[in-house]
Amino acid sequence: MDPGLSGQLHFHEVRGSLSLGLVQVTEAAALAAGRLLGRADGERVKQSAASAMLRELESQGFQGRVVLSPRGDRVLSHGSALGPADAPSLDLAVYPVEGASVVARGLPNAISVLAAADPGTFPQLPAVWYVEKIVVGAEARGAVDLDDSLTDNLRRIAFARDVRVTDLCVAVLDRPRHHEMLEEIRAAGARVLMLEEGEIAGAIMAAAPGTGVDAMVGIGGLQETLIAACAVRCLGGDVQARLWARNDEERLLAGEELERKYGVSDLAPAEVAVAVTGISGGQLVDGVWFGSNYAETHSLSMSTRGATVRRMTTRHHRVGEPG
Repeated sequence: MDPGLSGQLHFHEVRGSLSLGLVQVTEAAALAAGRLLGRADGERVKQSAASAMLRELESQGFQGRVVLSPRGDRVLSHGSALGPADAPSLDLAVYPVEGASVVARGLPNAISVLAAADPGTFPQLPAVWYVEKIVVGAEARGAVDLDDSLTDNLRRIAFARDVRVTDLCVAVLDRPRHHEMLEEIRAAGARVLMLEEGEIAGAIMAAAPGTGVDAMVGIGGLQETLIAACAVRCLGGDVQARLWARNDEERLLAGEELERKYGVSDLAPAEVAVAVTGISGGQLVDGVWFGSNYAETHSLSMSTRGATVRRMTTRHHRVGEPG
């Protein structure tokens, strides 16, 4: 191969090994965070997971540039470059541990997430902090509209899924800003799954079959919504989101985009691969399990290009010593 062409190779050249490589990265982060389950040190959970993810990313055969990451992450911050300069290039959306405080408290639904796509294909939205959104699975794709009431949206989701509203389960983050929304969901007759943390996990639950969650609604982080949309697109689900400005500065920053409704195709690249590994376990995926001489992780590997979703269980026979 001409060395001059190596920097031009992108997603489709590395797809054969990419899915497994991404899972190896989230597994490393999950194993590091899982060692600290219930040990009341959320900052250590974050640092351990991010450092483990960085080490594993550096060992993969591609050049990566971080374009989405948790705010305040100093290990894998926005714009970070990693991997050999002459390797195939990818943009990365990283979340070493979603729910560090959940891990620290020994609670469920903490995950590690990583998405990869061709350079420049992740969307560029105005840099506001929050969006309001509704996430559903493939059966209810096209059935939601943020301009309508939440009650009407729940009725359409139920109709699309051939169930009653009272059969639906809606995931909502436990935040004061969602009080009125929760009251409307309950008044409509739907059930509620309250999440301590987990905007990404909750959205994937809503899109993935077999989790018992039919929708996720609420006002959450833009970064988390963009990462979640990658997985939702792989799963064939749907997202409708709208920028939610906190103040006049953000309203000015968003401009006319403030009224726009974004769909899943606006929020995630057309060709994207996603890996998710459970840390503390939950409806989406089991958590890390440590045995006498090995550990076990449970992951999802997803790709839009191959239209595949795989569940993977991996035994790790060298997992280090407890911290």
